Amino acid sequence: MSGVKRQRMNLLADQIAYCRDCDGMNEPGKTESAPGYGSVDSPIAIVGQSLCRKCMETKIPFTGGSGTYIDKALELADKKKRQIFITNVVHCHPLNDAPSEQEWIDSCHHFLRDELAIVQPVLVIGLGGDAEDELTKLYRNGQKLPWPFIQPRKYQPGATYLLFPEHPGSLRWKPTEDRQYWSPSLASAISWGFDAR
Repeated sequence: MSGVKRQRMNLLADQIAYCRDCDGMNEPGKTESAPGYGSVDSPIAIVGQSLCRKCMETKIPFTGGSGTYIDKALELADKKKRQIFITNVVHCHPLNDAPSEQEWIDSCHHFLRDELAIVQPVLVIGLGGDAEDELTKLYRNGQKLPWPFIQPRKYQPGATYLLFPEHPGSLRWKPTEDRQYWSPSLASAISWGFDAR
């Protein structure tokens, strides 16, 4: 089954690479795209807003910057980034890391939908307003979990759980003591997601 899922994801990655639906987007070295990264069998999917410049260069969402908080959470959960699935609402890099335009979000919606349909995660973590909006549309019956993370009393097989932490990029403006809970709380959510499946 994993082989079939990976084949489907590779075909989708090709479609993302050749997409030219939005003017000025997906230009090599400027506004280039990247597909989702990681395991197609992961019980966890993290969805961000769009690619930053560094992520465009590495082709891995949340490389460096605010991604260091995710890296710390993975370390605490004893997981590697390749073991989860990470993608974005907008698969291209907006110039100067500008906020995404609604046209880009709408054009990329089917890519996000199809990626998540392949992975079928137990827990979908949305970071940022665009991610929360799109995931709420995709998972109308999803069960929203509180942030900071609190484990549900009972796991319901077949259910998709949604978690919307504050975007880690906003943590830079907060005092150190207000930042310290973020990675441990996300680590608890990641561990729960793997245990639930």
